[in-house]
Amino acid sequence: MKRLLPTLLGLCCIANAPAQFKVQSVLPHGAAPEKTAAAVYDSTANIRVGGDAAYYESLVGQRILFYPRDIHANLRPIAYFNFLAEQPAIIGIDTTWLRKPRKKVRPEDFRVDTLYSDVYNPRFFEHFGYGDITPLGCSLHEARGIGTLDYSGLTRSGWFTPAEAVEGQSFEILGIEQSKLEDSELLLFRLRDNAGKVLYWFAHMGEDETNLRDEYYPAVVEGLIGKYRAAYVGKDLFLTKRKPGAKGYVSEYFGLRANTMQGEETRLNFGTELRCTDIRLIGDGKGYAVPSFVFERKEDSAQLYIPLCRYPTPFGIEGYTIDRDRAFLDEVVLTPSEAVYAQRAEEARLREEARLQQEKEQKERRATLCRKYGKATAELILEGKVRIGMTREMCREAWGSPEDINRSSGSWGIHEQWVYGMNSYLYFENGTLASIQN
Repeated sequence: MKRLLPTLLGLCCIANAPAQFKVQSVLPHGAAPEKTAAAVYDSTANIRVGGDAAYYESLVGQRILFYPRDIHANLRPIAYFNFLAEQPAIIGIDTTWLRKPRKKVRPEDFRVDTLYSDVYNPRFFEHFGYGDITPLGCSLHEARGIGTLDYSGLTRSGWFTPAEAVEGQSFEILGIEQSKLEDSELLLFRLRDNAGKVLYWFAHMGEDETNLRDEYYPAVVEGLIGKYRAAYVGKDLFLTKRKPGAKGYVSEYFGLRANTMQGEETRLNFGTELRCTDIRLIGDGKGYAVPSFVFERKEDSAQLYIPLCRYPTPFGIEGYTIDRDRAFLDEVVLTPSEAVYAQRAEEARLREEARLQQEKEQKERRATLCRKYGKATAELILEGKVRIGMTREMCREAWGSPEDINRSSGSWGIHEQWVYGMNSYLYFENGTLASIQN
């Protein structure tokens, strides 16, 4: 019994979580699935909102990386409440005395309560005010009812997932399904972290087709980065055009805006040759750092970068709707330089063939005209000129067929007026050119 008392006192010191923070399980508990080999990512597009069931099923087995925050964004510490663990975690042990402690403590004198939380990697946050506790990848209204957030009041104290447990971390997608939560429809991502712990991410569903917002999850499929790395890094590419589905009008003459690695703004014209040198996480100074592709512009060796996509708004689901003429990798077409040069060589070959064919046809026509009308008349026809005394056939060879012919006949013979564009006229008397008006 003497040994029991210090133990009880130690339990009292550990008890730092009052009973009202106890969270009941809201998710079915089950054994984590066996680890499987990562599936090959068969797409050149990042994870999107508004997909159908088959699309999300195709993402199972992929890994996603939640964007880290930009170190220059000067954001407040954030805790998220829409990440829940499949297996509740012990967040505290509370010793409840059933009677006043006495010298000889008996088991019936106290009760030890273990407090659990479904929050993923729970940590206690004590905040008062708005903005420090938030959902990630969905709106506050959609996420109400998740976790331990007191949505109705201003107090945001409780057990939540710290930002660093998610931001910059990679997770395997075990499954995606729709979830009904109060009056909201959400997507429920079942994920597994590198330690094998299973968690659930409640995210925006994005089924509203009339929604004009740019909606981007604050995450990237790692397989996409692998595909881009293999296709672009170390390669020479031409900025060919924008993809047909890219939003906003962009002038083909002025091109797209981009930033150099020194932070200066520059222009990228279509037809510019670039060399991709690296992929880095680069932010815009306002929120997250997204995967960005570093390029060297061949014409002046300038170092610049193109972000993968528009930056998601911290910390919800909307992307910025401005800067429609800025370059984003998922909105442009980059063509390997060897393909462009091969196409140019083929076009040059076809032009040369056409030139040679045209020269051949001109020689043959010259010879034919010389045989029919003589060299002097043939030269005039080839120059597109007519003169008094030419026949109708000669004039047709020189000027082509007229737009209209006005014909009159009398005792003097047949009079014709050939009408051409731009107020040009030829007048024939009995089949011979008599006068020219232009």
